[in-house]
Amino acid sequence: MINAKLVTCGLCQNYYADPRQIPCSHSFCFDCISGRFNEETLTLICPKCEKLHQYKSLEEFHNRSMRDGFLATMVTQFKRNQSRLSTTPSVLSSRPPSSFSHISTFSSSTPIPRIRTHEIDTNHHDQSGSERSTPSVLNQQGSSSVIQPTTTRSLVAKCQSCNIRGELIVCSHCDNVICVKCADEHQSVINDDVKREWDLCKTLFQTINEKSMRFDNNEEEANNKARSLQTFISKQTDKLIQTVENQKNTYIDVIEKHLRTYKQSFAHEQVVDEYESIDKRVADLFKSADITSDKISDFLFEIEHLEGRLDSLNKILDSNQLKFPLLTLPEQVNISSLFGTLEFVQLNTESTTSDPYAVPLTNGYNDSQLKSEDEDYVLINSFNHNYSRNISTNPIEQIPSLSAIANIPKKQLLWQIDYFSVPYYVRTYGNQLFICDKYGSLAIYKLNKTNDIRQKPILVREIKLFKDYSTLTSVDDDQTIIDSFVVYKLWIIVFKRKKNELHGTIYLFTHEGKTILNGKCIHNYPSRELTMDTEKNLLWSLDQKQLCLFYYDLPDTKPNNPEEYFQNRHSHVQFSKPFAPIHICVNKNVLAVLDKNRQAVHVYDKKTKQQLYEHVNIFGNSTHFCWDMALFSDNSLLIKLDEMSTLKTGPSKHIYLQLDTTKKHNIIGTIEETDAYGMMITTTDEILIGVRINTKGIVKCYI
Repeated sequence: MINAKLVTCGLCQNYYADPRQIPCSHSFCFDCISGRFNEETLTLICPKCEKLHQYKSLEEFHNRSMRDGFLATMVTQFKRNQSRLSTTPSVLSSRPPSSFSHISTFSSSTPIPRIRTHEIDTNHHDQSGSERSTPSVLNQQGSSSVIQPTTTRSLVAKCQSCNIRGELIVCSHCDNVICVKCADEHQSVINDDVKREWDLCKTLFQTINEKSMRFDNNEEEANNKARSLQTFISKQTDKLIQTVENQKNTYIDVIEKHLRTYKQSFAHEQVVDEYESIDKRVADLFKSADITSDKISDFLFEIEHLEGRLDSLNKILDSNQLKFPLLTLPEQVNISSLFGTLEFVQLNTESTTSDPYAVPLTNGYNDSQLKSEDEDYVLINSFNHNYSRNISTNPIEQIPSLSAIANIPKKQLLWQIDYFSVPYYVRTYGNQLFICDKYGSLAIYKLNKTNDIRQKPILVREIKLFKDYSTLTSVDDDQTIIDSFVVYKLWIIVFKRKKNELHGTIYLFTHEGKTILNGKCIHNYPSRELTMDTEKNLLWSLDQKQLCLFYYDLPDTKPNNPEEYFQNRHSHVQFSKPFAPIHICVNKNVLAVLDKNRQAVHVYDKKTKQQLYEHVNIFGNSTHFCWDMALFSDNSLLIKLDEMSTLKTGPSKHIYLQLDTTKKHNIIGTIEETDAYGMMITTTDEILIGVRINTKGIVKCYI
């Protein structure tokens, strides 16, 4: 049964009236605890643990004093039990004397067991001999689990539970007449039930309390980040305003200097004044009778000087050196290019503070959202940080900054060739080199012999790939881009899509750039990149939505219907969230996938699908971001690091790092480029890089 202490308020020593629980988990009557609340300081000191609770207002105190429903139920049950026990004597006394002729009355200090006399069958006294027909009455020493009322009557009979003769009471658990021993056992069941429920409640409270504390910490961190972001935006605004002000002053100074220059060069007023002065004096001289040779000589000298100045002025006017200042119309500036796009990202309060793979924020910017100039794609991000961490990673030699690579040998430039557009894609097959931009402008170069990259190739032809597709308008060309460009034994394969979409169309061309019959198929998968494995005739594809690496098995001979080979794709490797695959490369034995979120390159065996190793960009949280990579024939990596900048005032800079095959992935070679785009490693390990020069470009070969 319920202990009276459990339902008694520690302040008023009465049964709980509207029990309320304060933040430290102690409960009191609402009126009692309200009397302890200090309305001046808005504080409350717990009467039990003396913990100080601070509130913002009286209303908050009322709201945070939660009603203890469990305790209120216990009070109600306790009062109900008390009411039942208090009615037992009257029930017993109302029975006929013949039924309980052997029951005697006890003193008021004896416990009153709860008994339902109608459940005792007195007609069976003759079946148990003299013991049953003459029951005796004993003084009952009630157990600790039984409530102690004022008066009692006790019955000795056979227990309905254990079937053993003894003192009987009414059990509050099963509501049956049983012996004291069984009642104690049943009471332990009640206590266990209460304890179990209370333990569950305490566990739930502890969980909610921990979540609440984490939420408070995250809220404080978010507020600090917001204030930091406000400061950053203010500083950025001041910087932009100062930049505009400086540019304004520069232009005004240049124009003023220009005006002063022409004012000094074209001193027309001085020449006029000098001319009029000489003209007046010559007229006076002709009218004067006193004309001497000295006066005539002086006038001739002045006239010759004036003629010289007039000749100089005439030459200046004839040469048309006067220039009019013009100011071209400024380009329309997208405000997001100055400050970035402001977003509010929902945090996972359970993993944000403890997940080592969570994407860091720097100056209010999310580094994983930075985008290189050559990245025209939509990336499907996931904020689930339950990333699989069962993959064993090799130790990586930590380098504090890129300045540490200054003494590492630089790769040697072997040759370079011109290209009439921006070289986004550089591919080789056989004795041909293919260079293409994002809109289908293709240049084909001839190598000296198959896979001979060491000699500078010769331009064969320049082609517009999509000129034969009449349905493609100029507007379509402006809105669509080439996402992937690969070459294999039979075709040139081009994946073209709209800039704001991930699905698009696959086009097939001959190696001469001519269209293939039935060489067009819709590609409705959110692919990031297509990569060709020329050894196996496999076309690899990254699906960003399903986070999976697929491949298409392409024919070895020319088929009648090429489209059917792009209808069936095969799953190869499944990634776990928040893996964000953006690039893939292959060689003869392995394939590598770049995870944008973790800045990690995962290298897999193509046959076994097992991960061989991974390399994490140790500069990802500093100034450079890994946007691309390629594989050498010995399975070592070449990674491309792009310089991160929120405001790009000039050409972007890139650093290429060649890593060895040791567990530490030491850097053994470097390349530094500006505005670099397409890249590949040939089968003989030469490095080809496409570089933009204004609206055109060049392709460089390094060894």
